Amino acid sequence: MKEEIGISQKDRSLKQLRLAARITATVWTLFCLYMFVGYMMEDIQRNKGVLTSSTDWLAVATVVSLFIGFIGLIIAYWREGIGALISLIGFLLGALFLIIDPKLTFSFIYFIILLPTILYFIYWNEKRKIVHPIV
Repeated sequence: MKEEIGISQKDRSLKQLRLAARITATVWTLFCLYMFVGYMMEDIQRNKGVLTSSTDWLAVATVVSLFIGFIGLIIAYWREGIGALISLIGFLLGALFLIIDPKLTFSFIYFIILLPTILYFIYWNEKRKIVHPIV
């Protein structure tokens, strides 16, 4: 009987953890999408409707790796483990490119964006322990 109550409480806390991860991932993804679209609209208006071609490959690599990180957050809605791994790799590569490129600014506040990824990893690990308990 105590075992069932413990599992029920654990299941409820896991659902809350997954909900927190999903909410933070949604907020970060929508915020960054909003900022990206706004930046693109401003760039199009500034250049009279023509997109500029960027030859700064490090900046392009940074944007692509951050995009991969956000794709990982979207994948994590369905597959928490693999989505969190993709997200972590993308965001860490983005941070590395931000550190390397002297024209781009890097701040340690950037690592706040890893919060949903960490929450997904914790949820995935705890869920895996319930489904496949170690004897």
